[in-house]
Amino acid sequence: MKIYDAVLFWFGGVLSDTVADLTTGQLPSHADRHYTLKIRQVVRSLAEELALGSVSSKEYCQRTLAVYDSDLVASTLENGIIAGASLRPTVAELIASIPTTYDCWLVVDFPTDWWRKVSARCKINTLFPDDRIILIPEMRIGRIVPEIFHSLPLRAGRSVDACITIDACSARAVASTQHGLASIIYVYPERLKLELALQGIFPTETNIMHPTSSERVKIG
Repeated sequence: MKIYDAVLFWFGGVLSDTVADLTTGQLPSHADRHYTLKIRQVVRSLAEELALGSVSSKEYCQRTLAVYDSDLVASTLENGIIAGASLRPTVAELIASIPTTYDCWLVVDFPTDWWRKVSARCKINTLFPDDRIILIPEMRIGRIVPEIFHSLPLRAGRSVDACITIDACSARAVASTQHGLASIIYVYPERLKLELALQGIFPTETNIMHPTSSERVKIG
């Protein structure tokens, strides 16, 4: 079984909703479902620019509101996104249960000014100390895919082979694995618990046959 030293959790999508989902949750859906999906794709692209630091928080909100043709004030949208970013308690409890022999890191794809407010309210330091938090806007990379896959292990001070990421974005998780950085696609807490157990990371009680190694691991 592959042994990892560092487990890197994406904040958006795993411990909380993504910036894009928090954004669309503040705005009305269009009657045309296909049009709504198109708008959400634009918002996701804008959210990536925001995560990279290519646009400011204010510009992100202004451009998003322009896409929606909304009269909402940018500061109102911003405050709603920040207020909506809450910690998923079941995932937080799972992370807290991971043995200390593993280094747990947090990958933050929120702008720094929003993150300060969110992290303080969520008391994120009870799970991740400041020196285990990687802020993507401060990494100065041009694109998330594929640059992040090389940058994260460097920030964690580990080799690529020693790291595994937990990511709710399936396309990014697949690309990560293709670039040599192992990744688990987050779907829901119990499945994550199973996936971590299959990697030997999460302590468990129930035996189950590993799908590839033919070893038995404990699933609780």
